[in-house]
Amino acid sequence: MRRVRPGARKWVGVALAGLVLVCMGLAAAWWVPLPERLAAPPSVVMAYRDGSPAYVFLAPDDRWRIPAPKDRVDRAYVRALMALEDKRFLQHPGVDPLAALRAFGLNLSRGRRVSGASTLTMQLVRVLEPRPRTFTSKVVESFRAAQLEVRLSKQEVLEAYLQFVPYGRNMEGVEAAALAYFGHTAAHLSPAEIATLLAVPQNPNRRFPSPENVARLRSARDDIARRLLESGGLSVEGVASDVVLAEVRATQVPDVLKPFPREAPHAAVWLKARRPEATWLRTTLDAGTQRFVERTMGDAARRLERQGIHNGAVVVADREAGEVLALVGNFNFFDGDNGGQIVGFATPRSPGSALKPLLYALGIDQGLVGPETLVTDIPVTYGGYAPRNFDGRFQGLVRMETALSQSLNLPFVLLLERLGVEGFLGSL
Repeated sequence: MRRVRPGARKWVGVALAGLVLVCMGLAAAWWVPLPERLAAPPSVVMAYRDGSPAYVFLAPDDRWRIPAPKDRVDRAYVRALMALEDKRFLQHPGVDPLAALRAFGLNLSRGRRVSGASTLTMQLVRVLEPRPRTFTSKVVESFRAAQLEVRLSKQEVLEAYLQFVPYGRNMEGVEAAALAYFGHTAAHLSPAEIATLLAVPQNPNRRFPSPENVARLRSARDDIARRLLESGGLSVEGVASDVVLAEVRATQVPDVLKPFPREAPHAAVWLKARRPEATWLRTTLDAGTQRFVERTMGDAARRLERQGIHNGAVVVADREAGEVLALVGNFNFFDGDNGGQIVGFATPRSPGSALKPLLYALGIDQGLVGPETLVTDIPVTYGGYAPRNFDGRFQGLVRMETALSQSLNLPFVLLLERLGVEGFLGSL
């Protein structure tokens, strides 16, 4: 029988020990809970039909943090992010040994720390679980990063990073930052905007848009743009790199934060209550129609206030498409004295005289009445029901156009009787 040499036994022992450590690591990765904040609820967004945000709610932890699925973020930004922060993101298991060796050698040669080896996954861990910058913390972060890579897909890790990356104050995530910095989503970003969104997370509190941070933000943005253009991490098809860099440097950096969208508030609050699990509320609301209706309602509110009218609601629908284009629940959402937050369009109530023009139009279509048609406005009883006019008086014989303009009830009750209730409801 052939004897196993001592050297071979040593390497077998090392291999077995390594296998045991790997198994223990995998077991720990599945046994230890993931960072709690990874499950923190995001801001709920109600979107217009074109996908642009109409209303953004604060997240429950009072942060602006909008979900950022990879397909809603400009691919040029994602490519630039990986080129700048983590070139081997798609290959490494959360920790990049090659980057660690490179950083160690560079720092040793310079005699000071000039480069780090943190991957995007490790940066995500630091955001989710902030710790002091110590060697022990680095070990824990490395384990947590490997754990995330075991438990989540690469796309899930990337989307978590895009949602939680810090952008100063109470703002997190590239989607929230794009809205607050530039007034639009992260779906389409210019090279200057990409460089800005990459610069701020490196030092959020000293670079987020504010008059005090303009110089620092501009310097960091321009430097990142230059490095990315030189390395090929950022490019514009058909445009030379020096031209792109000149355009970036000529672009003003944002110096104030823009307010988050707060349009169609009644619709947003109503939909959020009806769909409490949803974080992205898709609608058929049209931005232009909604804004026009809100302006019109605001003008009407100032005029009607003098008449003691403080509430109103509007629903604009495309009947053929079966889509709602605008929803206004009241004159002023913030009018606490007059029930401004009552969602008028969702409050059950009798349509009343709103049906009369529709009855009139159907009667004209069927040749039953016309503007000059004489109709009777006299008392009628249907079993125990005796319809009356608002003022309690009857006018006898009147023209149909007069009955409509004065909103008389009896002529339209008689017209409905001729049309038939089922036929009228079917036409609606």
